[in-house]
Amino acid sequence: MNLQGHLRRYMELVARADRLFDTVAHSHGNLMACKAGCDDCCHVYFRVTLIEAFVINQAFKQNVSDGFRSRAISRAEQVEPLFRQAEQLIALADEKGQAIETASRIKIRCPLNEDHACILYEYRPITCRLYGTPQKMAGKVVSCPRNGFLAGTKYTTIDIDDIQKRLSRYSRDLLVDLVGIDPQPPGPLYCISDVIRTTFDKNYFLSLSESL
Repeated sequence: MNLQGHLRRYMELVARADRLFDTVAHSHGNLMACKAGCDDCCHVYFRVTLIEAFVINQAFKQNVSDGFRSRAISRAEQVEPLFRQAEQLIALADEKGQAIETASRIKIRCPLNEDHACILYEYRPITCRLYGTPQKMAGKVVSCPRNGFLAGTKYTTIDIDDIQKRLSRYSRDLLVDLVGIDPQPPGPLYCISDVIRTTFDKNYFLSLSESL
């Protein structure tokens, strides 16, 4: 598969995620707090797979003006230590089976957030697109704390694990085609602070093949 084929497959998954969000919003919109100006989803800890990091990085370089881009990079440098601390905390919590709960309590402002809005909204990660919906993750159902969903009540939920498996597989296929390596799932993962500062060129992929 050529690069365009990989990107097209990812964008099809993005479209599917948007449809899933719309389905849940249609069923439970009265319980969802999502609205313009609400940026709770811009203060959560998460990482993205290679295919998504690559797309966001390219969109950031091509669609964000110099001023917004430089300010975002500056914010990324400021929060970098917080992301590294978060990774350590989650790694320790994972040993106790508490990674999801620990990650949900970590609040770090996304460097793409400026004045309570995403400067790369059209190309935001799938995690951001689905935030606010009830989500099944590692056998547990989680949702934005601002929502009105009640524990113990059944709602239309989105299987995040399935989406993450697809992203992991798409990233694996991309690496196999580009540099001939087959990483163990989920493959390399990136915080947004890493995504917007990394240069995903040939040299980067070659160095990645040596480290995996």
